[in-house]
Amino acid sequence: MFGKLAINKESHTLIVAEFSDGHEGDLEHAKKLVDAARASGADVVKFQMHFPEVEMVPGVKMWAGDLQDILKKVWFSPEKHVEIIRYCKEKGIQYLCTPFSPKAVDVLNELGVDGFKTGSGEVYNLPFHRKIAKISGATGKPVFVSTGMCTMKELAETVSVYKEEGAHFMLMNCTSEYPIKDYTHVRLTLISKLKRKFGVWVGQSDHTTDNYTGFASVALGAKVIEKHFTLDRAGTFPDDFMSLDPGMMKDFVEGVRKIEAAFRHSSGRGSAINPRGSLPRDKKYSAELFGKKVKKDIPKNAILQWEDVG
Repeated sequence: MFGKLAINKESHTLIVAEFSDGHEGDLEHAKKLVDAARASGADVVKFQMHFPEVEMVPGVKMWAGDLQDILKKVWFSPEKHVEIIRYCKEKGIQYLCTPFSPKAVDVLNELGVDGFKTGSGEVYNLPFHRKIAKISGATGKPVFVSTGMCTMKELAETVSVYKEEGAHFMLMNCTSEYPIKDYTHVRLTLISKLKRKFGVWVGQSDHTTDNYTGFASVALGAKVIEKHFTLDRAGTFPDDFMSLDPGMMKDFVEGVRKIEAAFRHSSGRGSAINPRGSLPRDKKYSAELFGKKVKKDIPKNAILQWEDVG
């Protein structure tokens, strides 16, 4: 379980609205993001916990400038996380957060979070994963492990850490491009491959700017899908242009639920796998409306002719 959300064969795909640091350090803006994500139908909202001075060296350049400087400007303090966790509970949506340092893991654990999401940049940081895996093994809290930025061999070593600690975890297929422009880089076939190789549930952390690969990942068995989310794609935060806005997220959620419904079948008589039973109501109606019928009374033992049917 992830809070009150189940992740199993029968459960629906969990849809995560990833805010990154799009709140820009503003608690009220963060609450507006939570409200919009909930109204759009998302199951989970995801934050990040940064302590810039302890998690990276200065001078790391991104398209929007020095990463450490950006993180300092948009810093969301532990006290704000406390308030947003309370707010998510009040609004009935699940809070999730990615720690980017051992210190952030400790803080989130002290705050009593229901689970953890790790970033691709930490995928082969084994001491970091060991720390989270021990918490998961002791508490049963799930960990969503992002798989970008690594080889299969490196990922196998990370998976071994979680299995050794008896952790509850799943893998998130991820291509660490922001955004993905070449769709051959998405590599959706890894969803099935990772599931077979490691024997765990697999999700999709999707960095495309539309909904198509997210829909396809449902058909391939993804149990969690993460999409970046913003109130305005024309906003000033670096991730805004590649995120889903509320209208796009609503369409995404509706599409995922329809795809899930299309894969389900009735377990009772008359289902597609038990055609000997009675037809479902809609199918019976179609048969009565469009099927062939005998046009007149036929005497007993008479041979039915084509002209008798219409």
